[in-house]
Amino acid sequence: MDTGTWLGLAALVVAIIAIPATVLATRYWGNRRARLDVEIDAIPLLPEGMRPGLLEVTYRDIAVSAPHLVTVTFRNSGPRDLASDMFDNGRSIAVRFDQTFYGLTAVNGGVQTNSPAVGARADEAIVFVRPALLKRGSSWSFSAVTTGPVEVNVDAPLIDTDVRATAPANDGGTEITLRLSALGMTAEVPLRWGSGRR
Repeated sequence: MDTGTWLGLAALVVAIIAIPATVLATRYWGNRRARLDVEIDAIPLLPEGMRPGLLEVTYRDIAVSAPHLVTVTFRNSGPRDLASDMFDNGRSIAVRFDQTFYGLTAVNGGVQTNSPAVGARADEAIVFVRPALLKRGSSWSFSAVTTGPVEVNVDAPLIDTDVRATAPANDGGTEITLRLSALGMTAEVPLRWGSGRR
């Protein structure tokens, strides 16, 4: 074979190898999906089985029956920033509580929320997390007082993002159920963890 034929064959081999290599590189380094971890920690504020009237928890001078402190954390554990334009049609993340909601006690990480009025019933007990930039490795969190035990439902309308439930590092013996829904699909994840003592 002459030199032109060898060069033609070499170019063909390079092209055959380059196409799948480009596809694999794009999948690995290019258009990777974001990942958002959702962690719920619900702690009873009064000991179980305590006689009524001995201790009372109030929120803004309103007595709370079976009070629980619920902390919701959103952590960007993926390979890229979670941008505000990844919120589908600009919709907020909705965090629903199935108990009476009294109010927020803390907001961290620059998260912007809209919360219901003090004493909101279960059908109105929704905290909205507004679209914003959540940088890779960063987190948002907020804490709220509710009655309990509480079930939390998170609707995260995020594009190209895997949303997953994670259990907090907790040895206090807590059990909650977290429902995640994103883009029309819903998954229920029971989170149970205990003291580790038998």
